Amino acid sequence: MTVLLMNKSLLRNGLLGISFLYGIAIAIMAILGLDGIGVFAAVGGIVVGALWAVYGYLGSDRRPMDA
Repeated sequence: MTVLLMNKSLLRNGLLGISFLYGIAIAIMAILGLDGIGVFAAVGGIVVGALWAVYGYLGSDRRPMDA
């Protein structure tokens, strides 16, 4: 877990890249009018969103608050 937190900026940049490439893929599919774009968009959106959620969860400060 310590290694993961030390590479937080690397993970964030990787997720930004994945999100960017996913957006480009959706745009290209829409321009070309390919079938199945809805399924690709839905599944990809869930996967990318889940990756961002995991990143946020692992990167959050989960220490108990002092009373």
